[in-house]
Amino acid sequence: MDDKIRRKIAETAAKEHDWNVADVRVDEVERLRRPQCSFYTAANTALPLSYLLNYAVIGNQVTTRGDGKVVAKIIDSCSIGASAGWWAEIVARFHQSLGGTQVLQDENTRPDITRKLSETGKAFSPPVLDPKKQSVSFLLLKRETYVVYQVEAKRNGSGAFEVTKTEVLAP
Repeated sequence: MDDKIRRKIAETAAKEHDWNVADVRVDEVERLRRPQCSFYTAANTALPLSYLLNYAVIGNQVTTRGDGKVVAKIIDSCSIGASAGWWAEIVARFHQSLGGTQVLQDENTRPDITRKLSETGKAFSPPVLDPKKQSVSFLLLKRETYVVYQVEAKRNGSGAFEVTKTEVLAP
């Protein structure tokens, strides 16, 4: 990872969250890397926080989570040839309404959840990207509450992604 990019992300995280830049750890999320884009998490090493911040670097520009326009910008810039699972990760990490979550990529991501779905008569479904690449649907685990949602992220008329989530499994 380029030290300039690491520093830029650390400075952005520190500014947004009133952290000390020296206390910010930045790690690349290599499995999300695309030819035009790279993805990172940032954490505070001095504070006992249980969450990671997500950042995308498109060209030289650092992007953080936000509304459906942010998601659209990342997908439009980076998604060529990407899988439905990649799209789901981008929506989950960068749409402001979905923080603290885990995309359930396949039945083995969280076997405990797959088992509970089965016990309640519900089938597991991996992320699905519509053929026109205008929407993606996926299962999402809210880690803090152990609630599973079916998420649908769909482009609206302005090109931004609107997210709806429906609870499918509660603890």
